[in-house]
Amino acid sequence: MIIFGLDLGNKQTKLFSTKTIGNGDNKVEGKVLPSHFLYYDDLGNAETSVFGNKLNIRKYKTEFDDEEYGWGPDLHKVHNNENLLDTIGFEKRYSTHEFKLLANFALGELAKDFEEATDNILAVNVVTGVPSDDFNESSVKDLIKVLNGRHNITIDDVSYTVDVKEVQVIPQSIGTVYNELLDNDGHINPEKEYYLEEETTVVDIGGGTILIDTLKNMNLASKTQYTTGIYTLYDMIIEKAKDKGNEYSSLTAYDLEVILREGNDDKGYYFKPNKNVTLDISDIVKRVRARYTRDLINKINKTIKSTSSTDTMLLTGGGANLVDRDEIVARYKFALFAENSETANSKGFFKYGKAVMNSDEEAAATVEE
Repeated sequence: MIIFGLDLGNKQTKLFSTKTIGNGDNKVEGKVLPSHFLYYDDLGNAETSVFGNKLNIRKYKTEFDDEEYGWGPDLHKVHNNENLLDTIGFEKRYSTHEFKLLANFALGELAKDFEEATDNILAVNVVTGVPSDDFNESSVKDLIKVLNGRHNITIDDVSYTVDVKEVQVIPQSIGTVYNELLDNDGHINPEKEYYLEEETTVVDIGGGTILIDTLKNMNLASKTQYTTGIYTLYDMIIEKAKDKGNEYSSLTAYDLEVILREGNDDKGYYFKPNKNVTLDISDIVKRVRARYTRDLINKINKTIKSTSSTDTMLLTGGGANLVDRDEIVARYKFALFAENSETANSKGFFKYGKAVMNSDEEAAATVEE
């Protein structure tokens, strides 16, 4: 069975699967896309360009919506932020029409890498996760309802059919621990087997939330959620920048997300409202980041209170790339930052799905014997 790992975050959508290629090896399919999209006609008329549209944006259409939508990694390059359709939300997010569209786009995006999805129905199992406060019967049922069953998605006028046979939902932050513990085939990595017996605190800094979850022997022992994810950092930087003058008035969270992704402390951080103007916001970014990091440490201290029994603190999520890592490691000697933290959860979801599939196959084989 094909496994799809989906992390449908507030700011970014992370997707993971693998497929077998000609020589029998598995090809890793990891993708990061924004959790917002546009009506396709808001992209403008490509016929006015002699050279065509070279942006990595595709046209998506679902069977339950009459509209066509534009979605892709280069969506920010369209410079049409005011018309972006966002999916961020803290109440009933999984019941919204926008989220349902995003989930279907995500299934189609992974399915298009499988040739059988165009000629036949692609049967898959989906593993996904939800923030701590959403790991309840109501939210999980809403999410399963959106993902389960047959989906028809058209991408650039090519139709793909995905039949989701089973949906497994786990606490979002645990995905990173499974990514550390398991290999791509769902087997335990002997060098990371210690996670099975440790007390591990996962600090997942996402777009909309900060999750501080503690696992004991891989069982969720406590969970705390704050609605001050990395979008709060964006808002703080934008506010400070706009205090400096009107030239920053057009700076948005979408712009800032790209600026922080493409810049670093050595190169600096620059806002370019047009090709003729470059504004250095490096000092603002560093100052606000320092404050945001101190606030994060304060939240961790209030949540955990005593770290005497903590074996490992694992920081993950896209926001883990934006905080002051040195400050955190100086405070918590047992803190580790997940490799490729932005996609660690989705990859962990996939590995978890493989491990469950392996367990089911072993159980079936035992019964046959």
